[in-house]
Amino acid sequence: MALKKVVLKAFYFKGRKKGARQIKMTLVGQFNIIYNLKRIRRIMKKFGIICPIRRANPYKRMMKATHEHRILPDLLNRNFKQGIPSKVLIADITYLFYGKGKKAYLSTIKDDPPMKF
Repeated sequence: MALKKVVLKAFYFKGRKKGARQIKMTLVGQFNIIYNLKRIRRIMKKFGIICPIRRANPYKRMMKATHEHRILPDLLNRNFKQGIPSKVLIADITYLFYGKGKKAYLSTIKDDPPMKF
């Protein structure tokens, strides 16, 4: 029971509920008590001391899902040779490493010449 009181004292220190790692840091820093992390977890499990887990923001997840993986229609239908200059451009980027850990970017843009009939 004495261990439970010490852990609860650190758990509610400064009015916030803490997990096992923060309890360990609080015990060492504020109360000069050194307990093993496993011991703290066993005490928390035995007496049902549970730290609330912060939930992920659902709006942030929805924004990522809508922006990150959008599928656009294939307007060219893989027909890159249109016969009109500058109508369809193909681009690529390459990383070139040089010197001691330096990096340069090489970007190429290709325009197919008009088709000959």
